[in-house]
Amino acid sequence: MPPVTRYQLWQHAKSRELWAVRLEFDTLTGVFGPLQASARSADLSSLLYEDHPDDFEWLFRAADDFTVVRESA
Repeated sequence: MPPVTRYQLWQHAKSRELWAVRLEFDTLTGVFGPLQASARSADLSSLLYEDHPDDFEWLFRAADDFTVVRESA
């Protein structure tokens, strides 16, 4: 069985900004960012995803404009 909570690093197609996202059962439940390029190797599970409700709404609506660049459990 896959993990319930997964973390991914997404990159916006136009701005090239990096965002950390939290998914639970493949549903987007939190976002954090934008992040520096050094975040490509950061521990995504330790970020404060609940602190960005406005960003969450934007990222949820614009999810098709992002590419997954990294995934971690």
